Amino acid sequence: MCKPIPPGFFDDPGMRTALAHYDFGAVFLAVRSHTGMSQLELADLLGLSQSRVSAVERGERRLTHVKLAARMATALRIPAQRFGFPSRPDELDNAHVKEASWLERRDFLNLVTAAALGSNLHPEISRLGELLPWSTEPVPRSRIGAADVDAIEAMTDGFRRLDLAHGGGFCRAAAIAQLQQVRRLRDAICSPAVQTRLVVATAELASTAGWMAYDVDDHNTARRLWAFALAEAQHSANHPRAADLAVGLLLDMAHQALHLQRPDEALRLTQLASATASNRQFPVNVITEGYISTVLGWCRASLDEPQAAVRAISQSQELYGRTEPGAVPPWASFVTDAEITAQQGHALYLLSLNRPEFAAEAADQLTFAVDEYSADHERSRAMVLAPLACTHFRNGDLTAAVATGHQAVSAIAELSSTRGRARLRVLDAVAAPFAPAPEIIELRQRIHSFLHSAA
Repeated sequence: MCKPIPPGFFDDPGMRTALAHYDFGAVFLAVRSHTGMSQLELADLLGLSQSRVSAVERGERRLTHVKLAARMATALRIPAQRFGFPSRPDELDNAHVKEASWLERRDFLNLVTAAALGSNLHPEISRLGELLPWSTEPVPRSRIGAADVDAIEAMTDGFRRLDLAHGGGFCRAAAIAQLQQVRRLRDAICSPAVQTRLVVATAELASTAGWMAYDVDDHNTARRLWAFALAEAQHSANHPRAADLAVGLLLDMAHQALHLQRPDEALRLTQLASATASNRQFPVNVITEGYISTVLGWCRASLDEPQAAVRAISQSQELYGRTEPGAVPPWASFVTDAEITAQQGHALYLLSLNRPEFAAEAADQLTFAVDEYSADHERSRAMVLAPLACTHFRNGDLTAAVATGHQAVSAIAELSSTRGRARLRVLDAVAAPFAPAPEIIELRQRIHSFLHSAA
């Protein structure tokens, strides 16, 4: 097991000199020497190829671009000032340095809470649009109507469907480009009703683009887009959709926090989502209520609190059961029977990582979801396969585990998404104790080969 990098590691005079000169060869060698990481493990962590890490360590290549420095700072938790960047947020002028701070900034929950409450007390709330990874100028007093907002809503729905079928990388750039254009309309001439709809449509497009960024592990961009969308949704609190949108954004952030193995942060975001749902002019949809309970179940399971997790899962089942046929809103069209079962199965799978007694029920739920997902939800199906293979290992069904593991590699390899790679790493770790079996060795080698080639 790799050792963690201790506090103050990068304060060593040798490290300070190497970082100031962007001498990542010395940094990589020092990090690997202390942690015991292989070149491949470090490459996976940094989003580089093993050959590139090797060339940097040998002094044959250098990493000098500021965006790469930002990525290193985030992945290795290197203080920004070690690269010669300012250390205080109010000193930051370089957009790429800001990009590195969004995942680690200590005030993120305060900023999100202020946005959810419609407060302007946080200094960055009023300029979230300017903190996005691009800038835009308002259109010179163009006139728009309801049909223009209809087109934006239809476009967002199209992006959402492509994301479900293929993964976020398939059309993330297109979604962000369209969001640029839509934001230019913020000062357009229109009726108050159209203006309210436009703000909500802009927030929903930003929300979708944020999810796509998250799906390809561009976590900083995802957080900025979601924070911007949350503030926009709050500006249109008198729109019936605004409450569901705000709650959904907070739950997306919680989903990301769980993916990053930050269950305490995810729990706080979920609790904020629940509070937001109960303090809005319009009540949230029952599907949104069900999803709050689902994510709460994931949080409790990740914190190894089985009773609270099972209680939340049961509550989500009861809430989803109240949904009337044909009453599912367009933005929640992905919440099918397969998705609901997958959500519950995922909570049981998280519990099974520490408590094998939950593995059998998790396998039943996840198997049903895999069989029921349609081709339009291929990304969701692919994300379920690796946890399902893990539960088969927990249950001792090695034949099913190996077969499902190979399906998981094939399905994730077909996606324009990187998020599934983390699940394959977990699958590899779960399979490791069974490695003397030839079929297990073959599966693990295939996982390693895919992760290496994907990096």
